[in-house]
Amino acid sequence: MRYIKISELKAVFEALHGTGSFIAWEERANRHLAAITTKTQRERKTYWAANNIWTDLYDAMSELSGHKCWYTESKENSSEWQVDHFRPKAKSLNSEGEIISATGYWWLSYYWRNFRLSGSLSNLLRKDRFVDDDDVFGKGSYFPLKTGSQFSLENDMRCRGEIPMLLDPTISRDVGLLSFDQNGGVFATYNADDNDHNHNRAVLSIKCYGLEHSPLIRGRKRVWDECESIVELTQSDLKVHINNDELIDQSLEECYQRLADLAAKNQPHSIVVFNFVQEKLNNEDYYWLNEALKAIA
Repeated sequence: MRYIKISELKAVFEALHGTGSFIAWEERANRHLAAITTKTQRERKTYWAANNIWTDLYDAMSELSGHKCWYTESKENSSEWQVDHFRPKAKSLNSEGEIISATGYWWLSYYWRNFRLSGSLSNLLRKDRFVDDDDVFGKGSYFPLKTGSQFSLENDMRCRGEIPMLLDPTISRDVGLLSFDQNGGVFATYNADDNDHNHNRAVLSIKCYGLEHSPLIRGRKRVWDECESIVELTQSDLKVHINNDELIDQSLEECYQRLADLAAKNQPHSIVVFNFVQEKLNNEDYYWLNEALKAIA
């Protein structure tokens, strides 16, 4: 997961579709919201199926993330891409699958700040085909809140009083609550003793977003291994050319550039590069990677 600056969606959409196009979309969205206000839940579902204009934002949302799923950082491929309602529009379930609200956040169904671009592996409930167990991944209608947090009142567009448990890629601090290792694994940045709430949010999000799905693990491991190859080559150069500043500078420049390329927002699992560099910096022999943090920022 990498931070998505959703406030830039309007500018990206208008760059693709012309000046005033986003305002026109918002006007349509407001009309649709007004149309469902007095409908029953069943009527709303029928209406949404016929008027799912959030799909019009798909290309701009894809552009915003470098054409990657906002939850997994996996690239666009043959799987179905979906505009997910972060706060579910129809019904909302807790982590045990129990109903929090039978009508969900229906008033956010046409609100663009509630949309997230998701691959179907993260958004739909399913098992991992590559392992022999019964674990089910996928967000579905899950949107658990912290114990004691109140469900938002209808027409509260920003829901600032809620304390969600799922990590949100549009909140920069949330992104840092996930970490990755050399095997492609994903884990909570904080352990339960350091910060129980942030630990639980990460663990729950890993499950709901399917971040332990086998293809994602393999993809993240490939990025880590490539980083390892790049850095070890440079480490060798630093020892061999210890008395040649020109060659050392050249090797460092190449290393930083290649890491920056892997960390670019349009590259799959780019956040792994940051985790790799931070892990390497725990070894004083790789002190020179401090400068790489600036290159990949």
